[in-house]
Amino acid sequence: MQPILLLVADVLMYYCLLLQGDRTLNIGDTALFQAGNAPPFIGILRKVTVEKEDQVKLSVNWLYRPADVKLAKGATLEAAPNEIFYSFHKDDISAASLLHPCKVAFLRKGVELPTGVSSFVCRRVYDTASKCLWWLTDRDYTDVSKLYDVPVPDSTPCMTTR
Repeated sequence: MQPILLLVADVLMYYCLLLQGDRTLNIGDTALFQAGNAPPFIGILRKVTVEKEDQVKLSVNWLYRPADVKLAKGATLEAAPNEIFYSFHKDDISAASLLHPCKVAFLRKGVELPTGVSSFVCRRVYDTASKCLWWLTDRDYTDVSKLYDVPVPDSTPCMTTR
């Protein structure tokens, strides 16, 4: 399925991706991306660009699955089955790898997802450079220029695609 790029003009120019039917994916939304034979990657859409010959490129912030997290020697990872980890790892990829939107609940430490809600849960940041995890609400893990990139969870559990 090749996404269709729709240019919506206002005071500024914004892009959004049209998927099948009425589903759209906007900047800041989470989605699944094709990963060959591996489980789909999970990412946050940050930017949409059109290159030569109408090739649509997506800038994506990756959310890591527990199996992909490599912690420093001696550290053990304890994670919920549907838990994923925010990272500052970004790539520019082809829009052809986009599968569909997905739901990610960004929650504060200690807040549980309501029963019966099926989605991914993100509570921590995976620092790929230092190979450690931080809570989303911690501010020790990064420089000030990256702070606004981190989704800050509400005090109550809520479903969001951002």
